[in-house]
Amino acid sequence: MRRSCWSLTLIILVCGGLLAGQTSAAETLRLGGSGGALPMAERIFKAYAAQGGPTIEIVPDLGSSGAIRATGDDVIDLAISSRPLKAEESARGLMATAFARTPLVLITSRRAPGSVKSADLPGIFAAESPKWPDGSPVRIILRPKSETDTALFIEQFPGMAASIDAARRRPEIPVTVTDQDNATAAEELPGSLVQAGLSQIVTERRNVRLVAIDGVEPTLENFEKGLYPYEKRYYLVYSEKSIAIAQGLLDFLHSEQGQSALRETGSLSVGE
Repeated sequence: MRRSCWSLTLIILVCGGLLAGQTSAAETLRLGGSGGALPMAERIFKAYAAQGGPTIEIVPDLGSSGAIRATGDDVIDLAISSRPLKAEESARGLMATAFARTPLVLITSRRAPGSVKSADLPGIFAAESPKWPDGSPVRIILRPKSETDTALFIEQFPGMAASIDAARRRPEIPVTVTDQDNATAAEELPGSLVQAGLSQIVTERRNVRLVAIDGVEPTLENFEKGLYPYEKRYYLVYSEKSIAIAQGLLDFLHSEQGQSALRETGSLSVGE
């Protein structure tokens, strides 16, 4: 199904590009990518345009992998990915540069979630009936196995792989495909618990609460100081054809104005 959707999207984009012509493509950049990163991209490009940079047209619903393919096919100019390039993607001549990092956070609809211990998280996800401290149910939400947030969660919290596998065997636990579906489910499900990138929560103004881990609040300030260690990175993906465009944006993001724009989205530039 995903492959069919991608093929249809690609045909539409190619036809649109042919109809628009080369002049239009030069005036406005086409960008797609990870759903949770697109509101951030819109903000930073707006700030970039104010400094003389190009404007963008955001192509929705591609995801990281779809946007990377579209960049390799010259259908879009740039992609924002939540993961590094795979070997076969690099072999197509694509390049990627990590440009932003944001806290990987736990979100919930619960009004006062307090703090959880990192060592307790695998047990919470593996338990058949996990509970908040007041005895109310923890309603876990899962992401697909192939989703980058799943891999990051497993990588940064030891013991989570087996716990998530156990949770997947419970049919009552919802699995959300997109970043937006994930945040919406977290807003609507009482006692919800799931991971997300802080940047998405900030830029989309989601009605969720952030869960402290080991007593540390997942604020940008704590993240910058190294007190909150869990992170998610975003990568700018480009081809040889768009390398100059990409470098212009990367230079802007390391400027004072660019770093300020990133901070407003709940992110820091890589190296900051």
